[in-house]
Amino acid sequence: MKRYRSLKRLTEPAAEPVTLAEAKAHCRVDIDADDTLIQGYIRTARELCEDYVERAFVTQQLQMKLDQWPIEVELPRPPMSNAGTTTAVIVSYTLSDTGATATLPTSVYRVDRDATPGVVRNLYGGTWPSNRDDQNSISVTWWAGYDDASSIPQRVKNAILMTVLALYEGRGDAQLPAGAKALLDSVSWGQYA
Repeated sequence: MKRYRSLKRLTEPAAEPVTLAEAKAHCRVDIDADDTLIQGYIRTARELCEDYVERAFVTQQLQMKLDQWPIEVELPRPPMSNAGTTTAVIVSYTLSDTGATATLPTSVYRVDRDATPGVVRNLYGGTWPSNRDDQNSISVTWWAGYDDASSIPQRVKNAILMTVLALYEGRGDAQLPAGAKALLDSVSWGQYA
């Protein structure tokens, strides 16, 4: 897995891919005393599974910082969000002369949401603006994740449920079960070189 030194989640998902009721049924828990614990395990399981396949399962806002402009900006954690107000891609950079921050107008770049992962590219024949040659002088913010729970592959939901069960039975031993890994491998989009 490729790690981005500056990739961070700005907005947490509003909901998880599996419900508390689904997780309790999978864990065969019929009491309410462990609800808070299981809800925490649901989030942890989702995060472990997302990290394993480098995907975003539920809508969340991400930000990545770069030092220089690449030929094209690859946006990790596919898929890119395609619905409603969660489609904005914001590209900002530090001006080379003044050190002020500017936002790149959306009219000078294009976003390829169909690519896996998504990509921000110059318009044909265009060039990126000059930026200050410094760490993290370029910032890209976007929304990633499936647009609704019904779009999330069932294999992913099953992998999350298997991980919740392992966390619940192991009382927090944060390991992905082999079966969950096998399910997640079937939805993996590939590795970076």
